[in-house]
Amino acid sequence: MMPMIQDQKTIRYISERRCASGGYCFYRLDEPNAADTLYALASLALLDAVPDDPVTLSYLHTFQRTDGSFSNVNVGYAVCRALVLSGGRPHIDPAGWILSLLLPPGDSTRPVESSSLFEHVYLLTDLCKLLGIAIPSDKKTAVIGAVLRYKHPDTGFGHPHSTIIETGHALAILAALGYPVSSAGSILFLKKCEDPAYGFLAVPEVTPAYLEHIHSGIRACSVLGYLSPVHDQCREFIRYCQLDNGGYARSIFGGAATLENTYLALTALAMIKQMSNDAPHRRSAGTALRCCD
Repeated sequence: MMPMIQDQKTIRYISERRCASGGYCFYRLDEPNAADTLYALASLALLDAVPDDPVTLSYLHTFQRTDGSFSNVNVGYAVCRALVLSGGRPHIDPAGWILSLLLPPGDSTRPVESSSLFEHVYLLTDLCKLLGIAIPSDKKTAVIGAVLRYKHPDTGFGHPHSTIIETGHALAILAALGYPVSSAGSILFLKKCEDPAYGFLAVPEVTPAYLEHIHSGIRACSVLGYLSPVHDQCREFIRYCQLDNGGYARSIFGGAATLENTYLALTALAMIKQMSNDAPHRRSAGTALRCCD
């Protein structure tokens, strides 16, 4: 199926940020980075427009060290996922490196400038799922127990209090590790974060919201199989974030488009579409949706 005309603008926006040396850079200099390359390729995949690009594939392979490791979790995640999207795999099996870093989250392990205590654990568990890496049962038990310690009476997750981003990460981690996420009761927290103007808020009753909050709320809905009544508002919010150049900004109040925000917008729209499409089958089968990115 060919992308819609509106999508062609977004495809052009992304393609114009492809670097001559391979990879992508949102500010259009030949200074590619792993994160922008993942955001670009993942977005193009959603638009059915991933290019056959051996130069970018070669660029991605330069990040892996000879022992299979990467400089940090964020780079390793971006490179491995971008390679898979491009039809490749890491040259060296990164399983040992990934499992060595997959540790229970704690108050002192929050990544610098991160909005989520669970970010690295989320990325690592997602990598295990993506690459087919088996997680030892004792490690699963330890991570599940640690994540559940950050569940609050409002049924959300986070430190020091519940947030929509941390709740989305926590639920995705628990689901990936086989924990019955419906037992967490976190739909109650999602309902508290619903907003008739923005869709989802970062925390209940605090405005404004930004694109990452919409994305996280929808991801949490996806994991729980919750068809929120504010999904239409989320779609509208995302629509207003799109700029004339086809890219998406972080806010409905203006700002520049970036490859990251374009990825968040397209992923959120895809999850809403999948939940809507799956809803009749889920009701007839009596099962929950599972379509987190």
